[in-house]
Amino acid sequence: MRVLLIRLMGLGDVASILVPAAYIYRRLYPSASITALSYEAGEEIMRLHPEVDDVIGIGKAEWPDDLIPAVQQFMRLGESIAAQKFDLVVNLDTWFMPCFMTRALRDTGFAIEGNYLNQGVESFLQTALEGEKTQTFFERPGEYMDSTFPGMANWHRPWWQQAPDTSYPHFYLKTCCGFDHELRFELPCGSDSTLLKEAAGRPIVALSTQGRAGYKHYQHGDELVRTLESRGVFCWSQFDGSAPMRITLNRLHSSKLLITVPTSAQWLGRLAGCPSLMLPGPMSPALLGAEYSVPQRTDCQYCYREADCPENRHFECMESEPQALADQIQTILSES
Repeated sequence: MRVLLIRLMGLGDVASILVPAAYIYRRLYPSASITALSYEAGEEIMRLHPEVDDVIGIGKAEWPDDLIPAVQQFMRLGESIAAQKFDLVVNLDTWFMPCFMTRALRDTGFAIEGNYLNQGVESFLQTALEGEKTQTFFERPGEYMDSTFPGMANWHRPWWQQAPDTSYPHFYLKTCCGFDHELRFELPCGSDSTLLKEAAGRPIVALSTQGRAGYKHYQHGDELVRTLESRGVFCWSQFDGSAPMRITLNRLHSSKLLITVPTSAQWLGRLAGCPSLMLPGPMSPALLGAEYSVPQRTDCQYCYREADCPENRHFECMESEPQALADQIQTILSES
């Protein structure tokens, strides 16, 4: 039996959803050949997975921003997948193009599980070419997506309101997809001899304190590093994609703690067995699934507003005094 698992979202999403899903499908189909379809750096992650036999990777050039070129690319990708004669295609993705491609495979007779476009390909293309689809249609899975997963309707409502104490992957895989399995967030890792040599016996802490959005930006990262280093802690930070994923995971595996804002680095740490101390901003630490978090800064902190601050505080919830944060880090290190 040949199984294809699809998840084309970002790196952290692949680490938190596709990695545990591959373990689940190995338990469901012990003798199957499992292939993962992933996007950009997600391909590197899945090539390290012990239960994945093959990986299909696509890059940014193969996913154009404009609709018609993207449809053409994904139709070609679907034809390539069809030629490999998978016995089961599982789409764990919620974005439009993977759902479109899965519908095309379904319409040609492939057995599919998961999410797919809620109308036939020909019908969709006709209305799209006639300009009857607005941009909001492609941005809202509730408008275009159907699913074989029993609880996927939950995904169309703010999930953080439904399960305020449940982390994102547990909500998606258990509540939405209906998997009744233990979720495994781990990949085989080894020690990084270069990092250990540089640390020279000092406890190693990784830092990922910069994200693209304002609520993912800790402004005192440099001061925190200076404070930790003055206390005998070795610090490193290299999460810009310049290092191969295997090296990044090995470096995390060799670290005692990861200090991070809500980025993919947290889930890379989980794969490598490195606990995270989270600077959560407006997101709840419970939803993020972090092992540790800094104390709550403001009464309105966990508002889940990513685009702006309703109190006009410029994300005061991302503030944490470096000395106090260093004290918390040292306490965690001494107890680990």
